[in-house]
Amino acid sequence: MKCPSDSDDDEGRSIRQRIAAAKAELEPQKPEVGPVSSMHLAWRMVVDLVAGTGLGAAIGYGLDVLFGTLPIFLAVLTLFGFAAGVNLMIRTSREIQQDGGEQKEPRDE
Repeated sequence: MKCPSDSDDDEGRSIRQRIAAAKAELEPQKPEVGPVSSMHLAWRMVVDLVAGTGLGAAIGYGLDVLFGTLPIFLAVLTLFGFAAGVNLMIRTSREIQQDGGEQKEPRDE
């Protein structure tokens, strides 16, 4: 003979299981972090740094040729491009830390 509290426990357990299953369906699947995706992120950071430096140098050289002041804009904008590339690298590393540092929600037991 079951007492009423046993049926309440069974119902509560089944409801918790259904809620957990529904939450699992709604959560987006996280991509696996493996050597390929880590290498992709490393190359992304390198390309950001090189592209920022190269773009700054190209714009600086163009302005120097236009105004006839060869080393000034080239040097200044190359440094700005390098700083922009480093800024993008830092932003990418923060994204990686936030994605990897997520904690799971505590379970209701």
